[in-house]
Amino acid sequence: MRFSTACRLLCFPAFGLLSACGGPGPTAPDAAVLMDNDFEHSAGWGGVAQPSLTTAKAHGGRVAVLASPEVPFSYTFARTLEELSPGKVPQQLELTGWVLRTAAGSTARLVVQVDASPTDETRVFYTALPVAEAVPKFGEWTAVKLPFTLPATAAGANRLKVYLWNDAGTSPTYLDDVALRRVGP
Repeated sequence: MRFSTACRLLCFPAFGLLSACGGPGPTAPDAAVLMDNDFEHSAGWGGVAQPSLTTAKAHGGRVAVLASPEVPFSYTFARTLEELSPGKVPQQLELTGWVLRTAAGSTARLVVQVDASPTDETRVFYTALPVAEAVPKFGEWTAVKLPFTLPATAAGANRLKVYLWNDAGTSPTYLDDVALRRVGP
């Protein structure tokens, strides 16, 4: 069994695979990338159906995630800060991705949330990118960025979550090709 296949079988995928579990490629991995996902390897993981995984629209490949009135929360990435960056909690980060709004009612938010731990959902940090403000066009994939700085009190045991939330939208919003990068020291 090749390494990348074994790693894909052993990695726990929530919102994406850690960049260390990526497939073979001609370039060296970027050490600043803490997570990336094109959702192609997410279908079928976790043992339960993920209603936000869809083949209706995709930026790259065949699969993306959506948030809609019927599916208010997308497939969620969740890892402790220690799992993302062993040894040192990153402070300055940037979440990037591609978003498609389908109509004026596509008003989802791209959310980064940090909880106290996997078992304690006390919020340590929260930020959200209102997609309607970042993506003015409909029916066109648009690159988005959400830079943020974690509080100095952030610790390795804190759990970082990334998801698309349809808080009050009336139309679907799609997300694909997501990456979380360390941008500071």
